[in-house]
Amino acid sequence: MYRRNRIAWRHGQALFGLLLVFSLIVGACAPAPAAPAAPAAADTTAPAAEAAPAAPSGENVMVGAWVGPCCNPIELANPLSAGGGYHWFNKIWSHLVTYNVEYSEIIPDLAESWSVSDDSLTWTFNLRPGVTWHDGSPFTAEDVIFSIEACLDPATTCWQSGPLSVVVGAQAYIDGSADSVTGLVAVDETTLTITTSGPTAPLLDILAETWIIHKASMQDIPRDQFETTDYWRTTAIGTGPFKLSQFVDGQYIETVRFDDYWRGAPKLDKLIRRDFRDPATALLAFDAGEIDFTYLTADEVERESQNPNAVIIPGPSQVDNAINLNPEFHPAFGDPKFRQAILYAIDRKSIIDNIYKGAAEPVPCLYGNPQYYPDDIEQYDYNPERARELLAEIGLDPASLGTVILDTYYNDQLSADVMTVMQANLADIGLTVDLMPMDGASWTSRYYDQKESQMSFTGGANGADPNRAYQYFYSTSPGNNYKYNNPELDRLLDEGRMEMDPARRTEIYQEACRVLGHDQPWVFLWQTVRYGIVSTRIANFQFTPAAGGGSYYDQAELWEIVQ
Repeated sequence: MYRRNRIAWRHGQALFGLLLVFSLIVGACAPAPAAPAAPAAADTTAPAAEAAPAAPSGENVMVGAWVGPCCNPIELANPLSAGGGYHWFNKIWSHLVTYNVEYSEIIPDLAESWSVSDDSLTWTFNLRPGVTWHDGSPFTAEDVIFSIEACLDPATTCWQSGPLSVVVGAQAYIDGSADSVTGLVAVDETTLTITTSGPTAPLLDILAETWIIHKASMQDIPRDQFETTDYWRTTAIGTGPFKLSQFVDGQYIETVRFDDYWRGAPKLDKLIRRDFRDPATALLAFDAGEIDFTYLTADEVERESQNPNAVIIPGPSQVDNAINLNPEFHPAFGDPKFRQAILYAIDRKSIIDNIYKGAAEPVPCLYGNPQYYPDDIEQYDYNPERARELLAEIGLDPASLGTVILDTYYNDQLSADVMTVMQANLADIGLTVDLMPMDGASWTSRYYDQKESQMSFTGGANGADPNRAYQYFYSTSPGNNYKYNNPELDRLLDEGRMEMDPARRTEIYQEACRVLGHDQPWVFLWQTVRYGIVSTRIANFQFTPAAGGGSYYDQAELWEIVQ
């Protein structure tokens, strides 16, 4: 027998705020079979031609496809730089703190408690005693310091390097004038203090996405080789509920249960991630019973709702879909009026109603939480005539741009349909666009490394804390790919980060939303509902379709097979 306890979700402010997302808890009546001890070390000797495993009946193994809007291909195996796939990575690694599945509060993870000084500058973290790494060594405060310094090191690529620069001594370390970050202090093996250069209200949110990696096994790897090292495929020592057993490029990652996991030994013997190039192929494998979990797009929900062997899990994505414009392709792409014209030209309501089936809401700025919207914020409702007026004001004939390439890493049919409508909308104002869907690795190289993208259809997290804008749009942030620079926004983001009063923070971020809404450093489109789908043979499964796969506690050690 199953018990399905669904936390209700609503459209409107609650749906696109930071509160009730959908979770699934399936209770089982039968105990899991006893599991054999996991192998002590990773084995990466499997031949590349070996077939990827399916979900085997009669075995205590779960197979999933972490593919779609959450995740990168499995070859992007470095959690520091991957930028997505958190729901997979946190099976192996952990954070000091994390979110609950509803994304409504920060909860303990490797740190069991914390406090902040009266001046809001020094945070003391009491680390959980008795936690061990997958190789049996103890987790200590030195591992946390190593992890944060590795993230800050300019030789590595780490998504949290910008937000973590608020730690005292971080800039000197980044500049190379110091060998360590002075604001990180190991008081003893299980006590750590982090001192910031000013009050930092979102510090816990930042740490909820800062991976803690194993100092002993990584300290001899040169930082400039973190991205290319085989460590992530052969060793990958973490503190999570599962440990790496086998990595076969382009096919699968196999993990086995970690018996000494601090929350208790997992009920599954193995958790396997199969690689798929697109969500549609993964869904076919799900329907065939080959995998137990994958993502759905909105156009597949109605059909899959008839599947008696599946439970569909919807929730607010906490992700903005946006069009990113590269000013290096043409100076007009950096002009707010051009960006506003693009937004006016796109019939967002029609796309949301007809393609997303109503499961999305437009956003006027980065934030998906309406509490950060000023009352008079411009909503940019569909108005192609206004778009043409703006182009005339800046003296730009769209035909002079020739054919513009709109690339993306989304390769599902729904996204293709969305982009086709946008292509037609932009043609209505005289802009010729060709579409270029790409695999994740190729797009990442084109956009970040080669900087050859002209226009990109992307997704970027907008929550849970509004400080997220710092990562993307602060003038000196490493995550500010096209070097957008607005001193007024910098000032507001500095104030918002340092303001500890929640009501005053809301006012500050409303003003930040006003600036972002005017400048449109990304052309902000909408925030969607996203969906996962899990087999009814999996019990105690918790999931929410959060940004980047989501940094939250999903009780993976309790997942089990019941059929």
